[in-house]
Amino acid sequence: MNSQFRIKMTENTKEIFGVGKQKVLEEFFPDKKYITKLIIGLTFIYFIVLGSMYGLLAVILHENSGATDYKSSLLLAMYIFIGSGIPIYIISVIFIFPYYNSISYTLTTQEIIVNKGFLVKRTKIVPYRNITNFVMRRGIIDRLIGGENFGEIKIETAGQGPQQNHPEQRIVGIMDVSGYTEKLRGILSKMKGQAAITADMETASSLDEEDLLVHILATLKEISDKL
Repeated sequence: MNSQFRIKMTENTKEIFGVGKQKVLEEFFPDKKYITKLIIGLTFIYFIVLGSMYGLLAVILHENSGATDYKSSLLLAMYIFIGSGIPIYIISVIFIFPYYNSISYTLTTQEIIVNKGFLVKRTKIVPYRNITNFVMRRGIIDRLIGGENFGEIKIETAGQGPQQNHPEQRIVGIMDVSGYTEKLRGILSKMKGQAAITADMETASSLDEEDLLVHILATLKEISDKL
């Protein structure tokens, strides 16, 4: 593991809204290139919807209008669609910025906490004990705007069955996605290792207490027999 991705277990206790106090390992946010990705995706959807509606209307007008009326009606429809669609598109682009600012990721000693949502705030908690793997994904748009090392990380959990193809959660807009994937796998390994050690210690402690009680009872029985 590269030195810059070495895990520093510096735990700071922090009050996390909706979660309570947690020992925080790290808190990070999506790269600003994620804004560009959202705008490109929104633009693509906008033209798909606009083109589909315009094409459907063209078919309807062609079947119910004459040649002259068809051209004028189609031109009018184009102006209406563009005129009504542009304000919606601009408003949607404006909403992207507060949505981007609402996204944050917190790594604690117990779980990964994902916060997102502009109008409706959502907090998703994924305990380390449920996580099986981290998978990085770099799509076409990711590579175009951020190179080969910009993308998202999928969190896979043990609860995912054959019918559940989507991951438990996504960590999106990450620059140096390979480094963060490696780092998260290291944290997962360390946290699960600590959990296993704690469980073994608790089991051993329980067994020691049981042996002690047996020894005390045996001693009391010997004293009772002598009396």
